[in-house]
Amino acid sequence: MDGDSDSKPRLLVVKGTFEQFGGAERDLLNNLEAWQTHFEITCASLHLPAEARERLDTLGILYLTPAMPWRKPTGGWAEFRAVASRQAANRWWNMLELTEQGLRLQDVLATSDAVHLTSGVGSLEFSQMIPKDLPVHYHCLEPHRGLHEDVLHRTLDGSPKQNLTLTRFLLGKQRRRDTSMTHDLADRSNAAISGNSPWIQQRIQSVYNEQAGLLWPSVNLDIWSGDCPSTENCVVAIGNASYVKGTIDTIDMLAGTGLTYHHVGGGSMDDIAAMETHAAERGVELIIEPRLSQEDLVNLVKRSRAVVSLARGEPFGLTPIEAQAAGTPALMVNEGGYRHTVEDGVSGRLLQRDDWAAWHVALEEAANAENRNTWSEGGRANIAEMGLRPEDQAEALNEIISKIRD
Repeated sequence: MDGDSDSKPRLLVVKGTFEQFGGAERDLLNNLEAWQTHFEITCASLHLPAEARERLDTLGILYLTPAMPWRKPTGGWAEFRAVASRQAANRWWNMLELTEQGLRLQDVLATSDAVHLTSGVGSLEFSQMIPKDLPVHYHCLEPHRGLHEDVLHRTLDGSPKQNLTLTRFLLGKQRRRDTSMTHDLADRSNAAISGNSPWIQQRIQSVYNEQAGLLWPSVNLDIWSGDCPSTENCVVAIGNASYVKGTIDTIDMLAGTGLTYHHVGGGSMDDIAAMETHAAERGVELIIEPRLSQEDLVNLVKRSRAVVSLARGEPFGLTPIEAQAAGTPALMVNEGGYRHTVEDGVSGRLLQRDDWAAWHVALEEAANAENRNTWSEGGRANIAEMGLRPEDQAEALNEIISKIRD
């Protein structure tokens, strides 16, 4: 395809909300510039914070949002009644006629050549308003874990928030709604579903009984390049405080190491209080970072002894490849998507949960300058080999969109 913008397909990129602004949101925004090589892009979201708007303005990408940003309702009652899903659907329908920008989403749909839908809260509901003749690609970063697993229904220490059998029963309506919308997409002749790792391809098959392709996330090496400051006696873990992110496991692992734990992502007031209490009991210095700018996050990662994660069944995890790009050792639990991005002893360490002695040895290895350089080089080579750069993803997405348009 040549560089003439008039010949580029018009791609509507949809993400339910950027409110959390975690790895999935950062990945999408960081890739849009490379996607512009192949597509004329418009973005739509129910909640677009200032940082996301600034990025889109810089790229000259038109975006559409409701006049009042939508926030996901929380609490057990809201979950059991599928309030978030129904609210999101209503907000999308309202945007057909009016957005904050004074435009109609209906007109954008009418002039688009394809839709790229990224999973997350409020995303799948948009699929119900996509005309049947409009090609759509659904990037399923993971099946909804709150509906299809119990890991999100446990407290920090792993104990159930309430009876898990009852919880599964009460979430039945929302789970059926999620499954139905996914099947509706898969049944279209001009649609494709992609996972973001072979692990998630397996999960899509087991949860929805649907075949999925593969569209890897990416890392922008330019963002993470540059000189590394002196290494400090600290480690960083990224993600909202929770059982699924292995927050308590991380504190337990660090006990006795003398290393400071920088927790990036914050959490609820109760979970933060529980973290602080547990860290004090285990003698671990804890620093809570609710949210950092991209620049501050890069600086923190570069000066850390290591980036660590004990997350349970992480779908892909941008953390290790970002650490590799930054020149910081990635020490990951040997589970989920991490097994595709870290080769033990070559581009970081893959370690068994609860084997704290092995983790402590790895933390000592991470202080060695030769190991840091070797693992980073191995990681960067793996990024190139797997095609984890934005331009690689843009090429892959272009192939997917071209196929479903044909």
